[in-house]
Formats: sequence, structure tokens, C-alpha cells
Amino acid sequence: MALLNLVNLATLNAITSAYNSVPTTGAVVLSAVPSAHVYKLNTVTAINKTNTAATISLVIYRNTSTYTTLAYQMSVPGTASLNIVSKDTPIYLMDTQSDVLSAIASTSNAIDLIVSYDDIY
Repeated sequence: MALLNLVNLATLNAITSAYNSVPTTGAVVLSAVPSAHVYKLNTVTAINKTNTAATISLVIYRNTSTYTTLAYQMSVPGTASLNIVSKDTPIYLMDTQSDVLSAIASTSNAIDLIVSYDDIY
């Protein structure tokens, strides 16, 4: 598909998604963007549920063979949260790249993720 013209939108759905207990082995947080869609990441917040600091890494996989690191081993203090992506610096995930958002934590069951995004098509 060609790039999506964001000026002439047909549909924009606001979505908040939660991923509980990011594993140390990594996990897909947002699956591949559907055909003719764009995901605009507004916020990604990591919440540490333990009393000890833990780290989180976010990766965007492109076409399942290449990746771009969005955040690398960012420390989330114990019983605190950290905004990794904010609305003033959005990230676009594209269907033309088969983009997938993945996460990996340093400590199993320590970190939850909240992702707010727009599904545009």
C-alpha cells in the first residue's frame, strides 16, 4: 500500500492497551499493523510493580527481519512509572513496514506497559 494521507482520514480510533508483566524473554506489545492502517503511538508508560528498580527496552521490528530500538534498558524505579513515549513526540507504526512493537524487561513480572495509540485508516 502507498503511504496513508493523514489529511483525508476515513477513521481514527483512539485505543488504550495494557500489557501485564513484560517477560525477560520479550513479548509483542502491539502486533503487526493491519493493511491500510497506521498506528500513531501517543504514549507508552512503563509501571514497575516491585520495590526494586527494573529496566525496560522497547523495539520496533520492521518486516520481521530488521529492528529499531526505541528505548534501551531504561530504568524504572521501584513502585514508580516512566513515560517512554509522549504525545509531543509521537511514533508512527506503518503497515508498509509490517511494524511490530515489542518489549523486554530485566525482571520477570515487574513491569506493566500502558500504550495509548490512534488506529488511523
